[in-house]
Amino acid sequence: MADRSVLLLATNKREYLKFAINCAESIKIHNPGLQIFIATNIKPEKDLEGIKFLLVKDELAKLYIEAKLYLDTFLQTEETLFIDSDCLCYGKLDPLFEACQGMDVTVIGRLTPLEKYWGTGPKGAVFARKEFSIDNAITFNGGFYYIKRTPLTGRIFERAREISVKYDEYGFHRIKNKWKNEEELLSIGMISNKQTPVKDDGGFMSDLSTDQKPSKLNVLKGDRLLRNPANKFVELRSWYPSTYSPIVLHFGGSNIKSYPYISQSLLLKLFLSGVPVSVASLIVFIAIHTPYKTYHWMRRLFGLR
Repeated sequence: MADRSVLLLATNKREYLKFAINCAESIKIHNPGLQIFIATNIKPEKDLEGIKFLLVKDELAKLYIEAKLYLDTFLQTEETLFIDSDCLCYGKLDPLFEACQGMDVTVIGRLTPLEKYWGTGPKGAVFARKEFSIDNAITFNGGFYYIKRTPLTGRIFERAREISVKYDEYGFHRIKNKWKNEEELLSIGMISNKQTPVKDDGGFMSDLSTDQKPSKLNVLKGDRLLRNPANKFVELRSWYPSTYSPIVLHFGGSNIKSYPYISQSLLLKLFLSGVPVSVASLIVFIAIHTPYKTYHWMRRLFGLR
């Protein structure tokens, strides 16, 4: 196997570590032998086969989301896929590695004109071109990064960290008015170093934005099918096909306690306890899927969303 691995980050809350372990276990099911590392400042309750833990120092952990600006310092192999802990894997990751070849740091996303991304105000596209030496922006979900262990990667991340020092001065948005978002900073670092994104068509990594109640979802079998859009209340993603099946599904923090993630988490728990895939799938179908689908069928019957 090539010198490849997956890196997960889980800091400050044991709940995040549990999510990361779920993600790692889903990766193991579909990618036997692939190295998996979890960077954390939380002591694991036990050793886990096929998963290695890396120490995150507290001064870095306290940065929360901004800690992703230091992913380059945790690289253990020549090629690394960083995947957010609130994701699950539904297939082989080889296609993701292959799609990213030719880049040192890249994402799943779309090149976006500066005027559309930055606007035309005093700190708009003209400012961005002059200040950051970029001609485009990248629109992407920071739940996934491809990172090679090279000097260029170091320069890209170092540039993002330099910009972070003046984060508020530049007017970047803080998540929940608290945390710095690494996406815009790494976008600048990538674009200014001629790194372009892998086309986002929903087949590599996606989220539940277009379909929060997938009709087909089984992490053990690798089954997944999402609609675009699922209904008239959901916004269409014009760059996606009408249905799509991502290899990595990003549930997002707000969806971790939702029906889809709970069902997938239970599937993993049953499987890791020695329950056969078919039996685990049947249990989840009866205990989770059927009550949930019945509830929503009745809501639609009575004219409720």
